Amino acid sequence: MARKLFGGLRMTWPRLILFAVISGIVTALIALLVPQGNSIKQIAVTFEAWIVLAIIIVVNCETPLEAACKTFIYFLISQPLVYLIQVPFSSMGWKLFGYYTYWFYWTLATFPGAFIAWYIKRDDWIAAVIHSVALVALIWIGTGYLKQLIGNFPQYLLATLFCFGIVPVLIFSVHHNKAARVTASVIAAAAFALFVILAFAGSNPNAYSANIGLDENQFPVTEGWTAELEDPENGTVDLETGGEYICPSVRVEFKDYTKNTNVILRDPDGNAWLFPIRITKDGNTLSISY
Repeated sequence: MARKLFGGLRMTWPRLILFAVISGIVTALIALLVPQGNSIKQIAVTFEAWIVLAIIIVVNCETPLEAACKTFIYFLISQPLVYLIQVPFSSMGWKLFGYYTYWFYWTLATFPGAFIAWYIKRDDWIAAVIHSVALVALIWIGTGYLKQLIGNFPQYLLATLFCFGIVPVLIFSVHHNKAARVTASVIAAAAFALFVILAFAGSNPNAYSANIGLDENQFPVTEGWTAELEDPENGTVDLETGGEYICPSVRVEFKDYTKNTNVILRDPDGNAWLFPIRITKDGNTLSISY
């Protein structure tokens, strides 16, 4: 089956459209039904599964232009569908589509990306180098999950296993030439070693970061508002004021989540609005409330 998916199943237009629709529906259902922090839910917000799906499309096309067109159309159908299905069930309503802007930019990037990626079918060391862009991205994402897994086991266990486990599957399913397999494997191993060193060298077990949406009724944030930590030595906070389709949010990074975590919002008149954040630990699992 792996051999057939990775380079043996002709990606016709009907198959592509069906593939895109199924991907969008399944992803939307995952986003709606799977609890936050669960590995499976990550397909709705991060790249790892979509990288693999794009490779399946690319290697099952006959020309670079076909790969570029079909990958672009795949994302142009599947990604908006993910948000469209969620709209009736979301308190944000149509504002939810504000998050699609980010994916639309990546959708545009799939056209040149897939055109170049098609050349992994050459099955030589150059193909392996091209393929390694995707492999390194998967390892980078997986290293981030690994770091969270170690601090909050078993959170993100499946996501970590997927990111690292799919790399050898891609190498040995796409490439059959020894030089290509060796080249891709060496690059992947080197990337894994480098990313693990960067991720864990001097790491702080009490560090914590999160993006937190703000209730617009409670905090009427507009341009001119600012944010600061009550204890500025414990980390940083950035305020995103949002827009027509995106709710305002804060990005917090704490050096030590066990210390004071209050955020102070200030309106243009200088008035302070307290936004308390509480992080608790139950066993190895961190949960955030506000």
